[in-house]
Amino acid sequence: MDDFYRQETIRREKRIKQYSIVALFTIIIAVIPDLTLGIYQVAFFILGITPILLFSFFVRKRNLNLAGTLLLFYITCIIFISNTFYGIEANTAFFYIAEYIILLLVIDPRNKFFLILNHVHIGLSILLSQIFTLNEFKILNVEEKSLLLISNVNIILAILSSLYLFYTYVEENIAKENYLIVMHKRINTKNKVIENAQLNLETFIYRSSHNLQGPIRSIMGLYNISQLEKDPEKLKALIQLTNESAKLLDEELAITAQVFKINQHILNLTHVNLHQFIVDYYNNPDIETTITDISKFNALVDNEMLTEGMHNLHTIFLKLRKNATVFPSFKLEINGNIFLFSYTFESKFIDDKYLNVFFSPFHKDIAYLYDLKSEPYLCRRIMDKLHGDIAIHKISDSIISFTIASKLL
Repeated sequence: MDDFYRQETIRREKRIKQYSIVALFTIIIAVIPDLTLGIYQVAFFILGITPILLFSFFVRKRNLNLAGTLLLFYITCIIFISNTFYGIEANTAFFYIAEYIILLLVIDPRNKFFLILNHVHIGLSILLSQIFTLNEFKILNVEEKSLLLISNVNIILAILSSLYLFYTYVEENIAKENYLIVMHKRINTKNKVIENAQLNLETFIYRSSHNLQGPIRSIMGLYNISQLEKDPEKLKALIQLTNESAKLLDEELAITAQVFKINQHILNLTHVNLHQFIVDYYNNPDIETTITDISKFNALVDNEMLTEGMHNLHTIFLKLRKNATVFPSFKLEINGNIFLFSYTFESKFIDDKYLNVFFSPFHKDIAYLYDLKSEPYLCRRIMDKLHGDIAIHKISDSIISFTIASKLL
């Protein structure tokens, strides 16, 4: 709609310029019979108020509503002068039709002040002209033939100007209607896309949730199974079943997968010491922990997913740290079978709203801008890749800490 009103403002400016020129030429033609008949008073009065028209022409770029009001006031004055000198027999009242069409085209309907002001001065002009007519008041008594010539010229000019203005009015309304139809089609198209996406998503969630080893639940579901199943052979068979199930579901939901760009990942669990993994990944042996037995950090993980999750976390750190000399401090803890990894560093001053962008549920564009390999879900993908939940703590205006919590297997 902002674009619509901007285009309408440009059109209104062109109209005032166009109508000012048309009004000037119409008035010049209209006074020719007066000058021919030797009636100069009307021409002098019209010449005296012509600066209003010129001012309207030049002020249009600064204030459209004021320029439109001055244009309409100039035309009202011309009609009133003609009616005052010759009476209503001069037929200049027909120009009120053209004037009202101009009013519709040059005044912004949202600006009630100028809209009411113009209706008032046009209405007063018509009312005074009728009062003068009823009292048979007119300044000049012109011969019937001369008055007939003036009135016929005015009728012809009024008809031509009204037809021209009405044509432009209809043409521009058609243009507006076409613009609104195009916008309506765009809105309908977007609504259909959203509706189809919702249906596809509902289908995807429904069908995958009814598959016990579906890829949506494969990570946490597999971990829960492995907690119950201690036999390594049976656990291996379950992993194989999960992988085959994920492949089959990927084929079954091929269309949905294309719509949402879902990439199924086949699990490849290996034994990894999380403490050693962090030391190697960050090349930093100085990791705070209260656990003396490092073997307690042994767990079953998917090495590829864990590496990608660490990459995403580190990428966000690089964007949020205070400067290039800042390095994070690490802390590892185990609470029962819950593994806690904290990532604390000195950051820039960041507004909470901006910080939430990194952990909002859907920000594909942010993933692209910040070179995150997993998209579209930043927080979700970090959670998935690191096999757990992530939380952010703004310790102070300059200290931020990420904490990942996950079950050890």
